[in-house]
Amino acid sequence: MMAMGIAVVGVCILAGAGGSSQSVVVQSPDKQLSLSVSLDDDRRLIYHLDRGTDSVIESSMLGITVDSVQLGEGVSLGQPDRWSIDTSYPWRGVHSMARNRFNSAMIPITHAKSGTKYRLEVRVFNDGAGFRYIVPGQGKRQVSGEASAFRPPEGSFIWYQTNTKNYEGIHERHALGEVKPDTLMGPPVVVELPKDGGYLALTEAALFNYSGMTLRLVDDGSRELVAAFEDDKQWELEGTITSPWRVILVAKDLNELVNSDVIPNLNEAPAPSLAQADWIRPGRGLWHWWSGQMGNWDSVAYDRQTGWVDNAAKLGFEYYLVDAGWEENWTKPGKDKWALLKELTTYAAGKNVRIWVWKRWKTGRTEGIEMTGVDDPTVRREFFNHCKEAGVAGVKIDYMDSESKPIVDFYSDVLKDAAAVKLMIDFHGAYKPTGESRTYPHEMTREGIRGLEYNKWSALPPVHYASLPFTRFLAGHGDFTPCTFNPAMLKGTTVTLQLATAVCYTSPVMFYADKPEYYLQSPSVDVIKAIPSVWDETVVLPGSKIGDLAAIARLHGATWFVGIINGGDARSYNLDLSFLGQGEFASVQLSDDPQRPDRMIRKEVTVQGNTSLPVGMDAGGGFVGMFTPVSK
Repeated sequence: MMAMGIAVVGVCILAGAGGSSQSVVVQSPDKQLSLSVSLDDDRRLIYHLDRGTDSVIESSMLGITVDSVQLGEGVSLGQPDRWSIDTSYPWRGVHSMARNRFNSAMIPITHAKSGTKYRLEVRVFNDGAGFRYIVPGQGKRQVSGEASAFRPPEGSFIWYQTNTKNYEGIHERHALGEVKPDTLMGPPVVVELPKDGGYLALTEAALFNYSGMTLRLVDDGSRELVAAFEDDKQWELEGTITSPWRVILVAKDLNELVNSDVIPNLNEAPAPSLAQADWIRPGRGLWHWWSGQMGNWDSVAYDRQTGWVDNAAKLGFEYYLVDAGWEENWTKPGKDKWALLKELTTYAAGKNVRIWVWKRWKTGRTEGIEMTGVDDPTVRREFFNHCKEAGVAGVKIDYMDSESKPIVDFYSDVLKDAAAVKLMIDFHGAYKPTGESRTYPHEMTREGIRGLEYNKWSALPPVHYASLPFTRFLAGHGDFTPCTFNPAMLKGTTVTLQLATAVCYTSPVMFYADKPEYYLQSPSVDVIKAIPSVWDETVVLPGSKIGDLAAIARLHGATWFVGIINGGDARSYNLDLSFLGQGEFASVQLSDDPQRPDRMIRKEVTVQGNTSLPVGMDAGGGFVGMFTPVSK
């Protein structure tokens, strides 16, 4: 597996004071970005973010409300301490090594009326910035919101979705000035800057011991998106208050946006025991629930599970997920569910397959059956211990559907308890990721996305598939559960687009949705077996456009994979192979069949790097390519 420790490639600590007493500027290491913190005429705390001579976030408010006092009003600034850091560490996102390089300032702030002294910490990277509030103190205090705001330039367009519970919305594009006031948006919100000025993404990082942030467009014509906390009117914290980071990704193109490491960088490194843990293993898996009938527990019947394991082994997959209903339906004379689970994990181990199991977060009804939860710490630890004893690799926990402070704490408690018994975790019915998997690398994926499950009762539009790599996946891994080859479930897409999602979407443990027979009988079966769940490098290819076309090349070892998702009408696309470099490459090319959306056309040919390929795609279609160097 990929170790998750920190490899320091260069660290420069520059401590000291700087900046005027009422204005502090922090520049990126390449000096292209500048975040300025100052006071307005009413002595309110404000900031703006510039790229060169252009403002990418215009003057916007700062502040946190503690015990009903808005600490961003009537303040003064002290002399900041400054430092710079340049490190790298192994990662499981769009590439295998992340770089953490920033300039930072810790700015003392005094609220005149209350006398409260606190700090605003600012970090500016070459591709973004983050800030957070640190309010020292003892005892219990109430936080009831923030003044934190983001004001993109006039003429910007934004991509956003409005589901702030489990983030299972569809991203829409609108001119910022035409969005209805008080619209609530679940981050990340992606901004297309005017005059082809590139992109922003607005979100948060390191969401721990706090309430999750939504963004709301204010009703005053200012274009400000302000922090809102929809699941908590206020929340209690004890001791020093440390907010999550408020994050602005800044990129000149989609390739820079997708390759940003800012969000994980703003999270703490893992404990050594987790950084070197050999039980944390990325992989691919099968999953029975999607291809079964809701409310019919036949697919989870114990006697059918070894067949799923056999097919996972045939595909070379590392995992199989036993979903909802196993606890309630698994019984045999003289054997309880745990004994049967142990039998299954033992059988699977003989096939080099490991088992995940599903669990509700809180007792409630699932598809008509009452199922027990793990919100009680004693019950949760007992369940995890049983799983460990039975040989389970990981647990999928479902239906939280909130980012309130108690739910955020539940995630942290689950991850801590799971680490104690060496279990990996997949959160479903989840809020957005905020880089938590850097600190807790055994969180292998989470939902917080409108995934393929929606094709069971509705239809995902092609624009949704083509928007996700540049919207939701900017926040981190997502358990979309690709890809269907069932003709009845394609719903406006092709099998080639469906396979492309397995290349374009990031999930270190990736569960494939459909019946394995579809994959095993497909002309793409060797490609499916080869597509990994983690990547060494990702390149967003020319012509990509949010919601219209996602063309992505990804490297694993020596092999390049290309996935193209067409969210628009039928088209021809010139695939630039310059990412391959010089040399000859054996290629497998999988294209749409214009006559049959449930069929793909396979072509095997040797290609030269630094050339191009013509690719034809249907409306809602796609392309998948696998390119392996030819040995001389």
